[in-house]
Amino acid sequence: MFKDLVSKFVKEVPPYNFGVGDTFKPFREGVTEEIIMHKNENPFGTSPKAVAAMAEQIAHSNRYPDIRAVSLCEKLAKLHGVKTEQVMVTQGGTSALGFIAEMLIREGDEVIVTTPTYPNYLNLTKKNNGVLVSVPLDDNYEPVFEEVADAITEKTKVIFLANPNNPTATICDDGALADFIHKLPEHVVLVVDEAYFDFIERPGYRSMISEVADGVNLIIVRTFSKIYGMAGSRIGYMISNKEIIDYLQTDATGFCCNRVGLYGAEAALEDKEFIEMTIRKNKEGRDYLTGVMKELGFRVWESHTNFMFFDPHIPTKYFADELYTFGVRIRGDFCQCRLSIGTMEQNRVAAEAMRQIVREYRESGK
Repeated sequence: MFKDLVSKFVKEVPPYNFGVGDTFKPFREGVTEEIIMHKNENPFGTSPKAVAAMAEQIAHSNRYPDIRAVSLCEKLAKLHGVKTEQVMVTQGGTSALGFIAEMLIREGDEVIVTTPTYPNYLNLTKKNNGVLVSVPLDDNYEPVFEEVADAITEKTKVIFLANPNNPTATICDDGALADFIHKLPEHVVLVVDEAYFDFIERPGYRSMISEVADGVNLIIVRTFSKIYGMAGSRIGYMISNKEIIDYLQTDATGFCCNRVGLYGAEAALEDKEFIEMTIRKNKEGRDYLTGVMKELGFRVWESHTNFMFFDPHIPTKYFADELYTFGVRIRGDFCQCRLSIGTMEQNRVAAEAMRQIVREYRESGK
């Protein structure tokens, strides 16, 4: 039978879950629209400059893209203050993580993650027959680097660290992280996933791109899916030293991503107005929702992203299921709830729904 030909990983890995489950309660009377607040997308659209550039390239879709995306790499190198040879463009950040896992993880290799975190790190470890080592975050959902260091053994190969972290929206102490990088054993590679880094507003907070250097086993992963509003175009990139990037390029299939997305990404980098607007409106929505949640007695962890992590003091799956009856779809399958920040109109709909759910729950005496 065909199933006997399928790898153990494919048989055992659970399908990626984007929400509360496969079945949903029906909408309440009068609710006609589903509001997507569970995928951490940019609700404000895509850069108009990127849209124009992509539209122009559609007519040239018969031509392959630049095999190494040299032009985009040059622009990214200039933006981040590194050399072009230190940048590699990929089909979104997820593809970048896949290249890293394929290159480094072998059967029996240990991979450290700080949990809760992005589930794909777990899947990539299992797919490549690695051994997952979980180090819990502290009560503030921040990593304790002493505990991470204690978890390192001779078998440790990779550490995946999301900063800001998904799903918790929290960040770690940048100085402590930099110190940790330079104390790692030579046989360990640290991957810092900075997919949401552009939403951090803490003055002087450092990207770990500043720590990339020859001889340092450090890879930074970024994406155009969030701040640039290009999730559907699948453009990401990695920054590391030349030696690591050269090996990653060897593992690549040849064509890094699609032609339309590449030109869109170049244009998006130039659209400062769109980036500033996204940051401004995201902060406005985050502040508004934080106020509403605290008014309702929720515990809300400080967000440094375009989503929020909170404890409604109601069973999380129940809360998410009920919110969906108002058309608002969030994640209720983590240890807490995660809600993507939307437009102010969407945020207000979500806020009113949360108020009613809390009221009904309290009145029910559950």
